[in-house]
Amino acid sequence: MTGRHRTAPRGTRATTGVRAPGGAGRHTGAGLAWRQFVADPWVSAALAVLVALVSFLLTAVPRALEDVNARQLVQDLGLLSAQQRDVTGAWGTTVETAVGSVDQDGQPTALDPWQAFREGAERVRSAQPEPLRTVLQKAQMTARVTNALDHVPAVESGYYNAQVTVRADPGLTEHVELVEGGWPELEQTVLPDPREAEGPVARGPQQPTGPLVPVVVLEEAAAEMLWEVGEEIAGRLELVGTYRPVDPDDPRWQHVDNGTTMGVLADPNRGEQGTITAFVSPLSRGFLGQPTAVRTEVWYPVDAAAVTTGRVDTAELRRQLTGMLAQQHVLVPGGDPALSVLEGDQVPAFTTGLTDALDKVVRQQRATASLLAVVAAGPLGVAAAVLALAARLVVSRRRAALAMVLARGASPRQLRWLVAGEGLALGVPAALLGHVLAVAAVPGAGRWWEWLVTAAVAATPAVALAATLDDASLLHERRDLSGRSRSRWRWVVELSVVVLAGLATWRLLDRETRGDAAADSGIDLLAAAAPVLLALVACSVALRLYPLPLAALVRVLRSGRGLTPFLGAARALRDPAGGLVPTLAVVLGTSVALVSAVLLTTVTHGADAAAWERNGADVRVRGPQMTDEVVAALRDIKGVEAVARLRDAGTTFELSAGQDRTPVRVLLADAELSSVMPAGGPAGGPPPGLYAEGGPVPVLAGGSAPARSGPASVRGVGEVVVLGHAAELPGFRTPGSWVLISAERWEGAGRSVPAATTALVSLADGADHGRVADEVEGVLGSSVVTTVEQELDAFASAPVTTGLTRAFVGATVLTGLLTVLAIVVVQLMGADARARLLAVLRTLGLGARQTRALTAWELAPMVLTSIVVGAVLGLVVPWVLVRALDLTGVTGGRAQPPLSLDPLLVGAVLAAVVLTVLLAITVSAWLAGRTNLAQALRVGEER
Repeated sequence: MTGRHRTAPRGTRATTGVRAPGGAGRHTGAGLAWRQFVADPWVSAALAVLVALVSFLLTAVPRALEDVNARQLVQDLGLLSAQQRDVTGAWGTTVETAVGSVDQDGQPTALDPWQAFREGAERVRSAQPEPLRTVLQKAQMTARVTNALDHVPAVESGYYNAQVTVRADPGLTEHVELVEGGWPELEQTVLPDPREAEGPVARGPQQPTGPLVPVVVLEEAAAEMLWEVGEEIAGRLELVGTYRPVDPDDPRWQHVDNGTTMGVLADPNRGEQGTITAFVSPLSRGFLGQPTAVRTEVWYPVDAAAVTTGRVDTAELRRQLTGMLAQQHVLVPGGDPALSVLEGDQVPAFTTGLTDALDKVVRQQRATASLLAVVAAGPLGVAAAVLALAARLVVSRRRAALAMVLARGASPRQLRWLVAGEGLALGVPAALLGHVLAVAAVPGAGRWWEWLVTAAVAATPAVALAATLDDASLLHERRDLSGRSRSRWRWVVELSVVVLAGLATWRLLDRETRGDAAADSGIDLLAAAAPVLLALVACSVALRLYPLPLAALVRVLRSGRGLTPFLGAARALRDPAGGLVPTLAVVLGTSVALVSAVLLTTVTHGADAAAWERNGADVRVRGPQMTDEVVAALRDIKGVEAVARLRDAGTTFELSAGQDRTPVRVLLADAELSSVMPAGGPAGGPPPGLYAEGGPVPVLAGGSAPARSGPASVRGVGEVVVLGHAAELPGFRTPGSWVLISAERWEGAGRSVPAATTALVSLADGADHGRVADEVEGVLGSSVVTTVEQELDAFASAPVTTGLTRAFVGATVLTGLLTVLAIVVVQLMGADARARLLAVLRTLGLGARQTRALTAWELAPMVLTSIVVGAVLGLVVPWVLVRALDLTGVTGGRAQPPLSLDPLLVGAVLAAVVLTVLLAITVSAWLAGRTNLAQALRVGEER
């Protein structure tokens, strides 16, 4: 029959290349696909929504991780002062002349002595690789006269002394403005050239200094000291002007002591002393009329914005910075005209606190990325399972139409191209939409590979639909669940997964023993891959074992009196609609929920322990000397229970135990430490026996001291007994090896107890930590007061903490929703066969309640088995990760936190998982109960 026969049924018209008017185009592949979509659009639309969700997640999650890392980096670098953050180099030298060279007539030249230093510093910066070169800004420099000058001010000033430090700053006129007087001019005094002198050239204090050196000082300092312009200072300086800083908050002033404010040092016996900085001419290197010892400082301000917003690889930056610090850099070679005759190479020793901060950031970013990779694998795995189920459901719903096309001459290859084209039509717009929404939700510069990921996601529906279309005939083949596989390749794949999981876990847990280190940055691939492989092994085990108890259950129920349990279990064994894929979804959903809960608990408890380790007590005070009067004042503050002081004896002693001799520092503690830091408290204080009064002196060894207990001796103390060993003493910065002794026993041994500058304060229950900290600051004045509450608040508000919490909660919720969707899709896949069976059974008298129970029995065995396996997996994966990943970068502690299990939280999570699954089963049973008997009993109708 051809297209010319108008009486032929439309359904039997053959498709030709001639386009007949009035709708022949509807028989093309595109027309057939469109008609199928319009007839049943909801499943295809759900597939598109799922693709958009996956595309959104794969685009948004890396962007969100970068945003979290950037904000955490900003916070960590913001905690560093400019002096800590900047790359600073200093060296000492002696300046022989005012400028450094003379002309042919013996007169000083007008050479800028700092130009050679600027060029040398820029040469060093330009030699650094990127991104370090961009991070380092142009160098700044000053020179400080090594010996400070003392001046006795007027009695009316109230100060008994003024200690004046002379500085030379080539950028002085750019950063300060004159208030009174004028700028200091260069006073040049030329000394004989030692190479041309007939005898030794006299130097030192006995050498005439010539005229007074003009200087400017801070306006506030001049007012406090009652100095007037033109006044002589310290017998060698002349005050020619006063200044005020243009920008007192400029970070450069952190490199210049007392540049913006006058310092005050209090002496209880003599009164107050002012510390003042006086600046000489910007064309001077600190010359004071005779050879002057100066210490020159060059620093490269670190551009924090370049580090935080420029997508700088922090691990690479740290390596480059470490290399720069390890090298020797000659700023100005000896013999340069800018140097005095006897000055050699100017070689600064560069240091910075940025390396430690970057090291912490690298560890934090690696741990965060690895944890997120493990947690994100769950939702992605469930999404892949649901996508595979949705593809099978699409093909199942169109089986009749596809079988008819196959019967009329279409090849299986043509059918696969047909459904693949429909998959592209669904996937491409959906993936693009998800990508665009992700970019809008998490703005920022994109990576080139984001579009590759989006393209792969867009092609996934086409691949899934084409792979699902293995047989479009109307014949239904029964495939019973069995522990045995029909395909030998399944055994090969499963065995390979088990071997890989075992190797990955072994390598991961044995990493510390072998001394292998994880990658410096990015995701710890081994730590991320091992949990995924373990999940695959768990699913393989579940899929192998699940049919065995189910078959036994069928045999037991066969002899029972109820129809519903037996028929439901038998259908779950003999006609599993979803096959083995829904098992994977439920296993992953359960494990992700538990992994998120356990890891979040571990990190939180680790941060809590780290806060107590750093602080040692509710309140820690560091500052002035903690005299008995100060301690008494602290005890009088409302809410304070006890105050204990810690101090370093200041000398190295020898700890002898048997044949071992170990140099140790002696740390001394007040007896009140037993109340402030009890042994069983959150800070884990020393054992109570440390404060015993009789017998050998009890000590606690720590750090790198031998970890042994028993009799020993400390030179200068005598016989001691070592009570135990501790890695650190909470709340106190400890040296490499140390012993802790009671201050009373130390004093009883005839040793003097030095003054303490650290005190730990415990508070009563319910006391306001903030109020007590404020009152402590009021008592002590200049001091550093920290509380555990502040430490924990800082951790809770840190970007990495909030980011991980949201990721864990989001992954759990999303995985739960996808698990519900997977169970519902499984129910829909078996809807047709179930509808025909239920229609017959309902006709024979089966009730609606039994209909819903039958559906629940079909799903319950698979779901329960998957929950059990997922729960075991959810507890094993955190155990592996805690032993493999360095979480100290996240918790802020020195030691790796132990695995923490909160029984209440774990129970609540399991209950939530069970309730979620019960909800999914309830929804599936309700959908199954809405069977249309008449429609299901139609003869010859396949729906």
